[in-house]
Amino acid sequence: MKARTTGTLAVAVLAAAGVLALVFWRGGAVDAAYPAEKAARSFWRGAAARLSGAWRGARAGAENVRLRREVATLAMAMDDLRRAEEENDRLRKALGYQERAGGGWVAAEVLSRGGGAASTRRTIRVGKGRSSGVRPGAVVRVPEGLVGVVSEVSAKTSEVLLITDPSRKVSCTVEGDGRVTGILCGGTDDLLVLRHLDARAEVPPRSMVLTSGLGGVFPAGIPVGTFVRHPRESKTPLREGEVLPAVDFTALEDVFIRSER
Repeated sequence: MKARTTGTLAVAVLAAAGVLALVFWRGGAVDAAYPAEKAARSFWRGAAARLSGAWRGARAGAENVRLRREVATLAMAMDDLRRAEEENDRLRKALGYQERAGGGWVAAEVLSRGGGAASTRRTIRVGKGRSSGVRPGAVVRVPEGLVGVVSEVSAKTSEVLLITDPSRKVSCTVEGDGRVTGILCGGTDDLLVLRHLDARAEVPPRSMVLTSGLGGVFPAGIPVGTFVRHPRESKTPLREGEVLPAVDFTALEDVFIRSER
């Protein structure tokens, strides 16, 4: 009986020792694995943060591209609107001048500009022709002053010979102390030439030059420009002067043609 009790006690002691050994072994294993577990957890957290940042960055980049495209689209729309407003303003001015001038004037858009060399006819082509009542020889002007005369006509377009062309002669008067006459004989976009002025007549600078009505082509009183100066030396009784044009020929967009209708 004593031997059996001793054996039982020994088994119990061994079992308890085994349990304690297992507990201490597991604790040591956990402690030993902790650095690796911590490193792995830090790695995956960092990887997840980088992936999340990359995703957010990609989304932000795509959003920036979309916003840039929208801004560019809006800018183009605003530019189209600005051009439309400028065109409407130009047409309103043309219509307003037609109403002030009364019937008989046809507004025509300038389509192209002819040669500028001295040996080339200085012309413009406009978008109104025979079907609108335009005929060769019709006077062409803008509110600022005289532009020229219609030289050729088709059904839908006309060619206008500008007063800057030396072949186009215009009888003019100069307003000063008296009424001095002269002949406008072409020039450039910047200066016109007024010839056959009486040397005995003194023409003050900045005097207005107007059509005289002589010759029956141009009505009297259309502004041509502003008298600038005489040549410094003149050995003949008839001399010439320079005239600053009333019209900016380089900026013509619409002109008004005297119509037969």
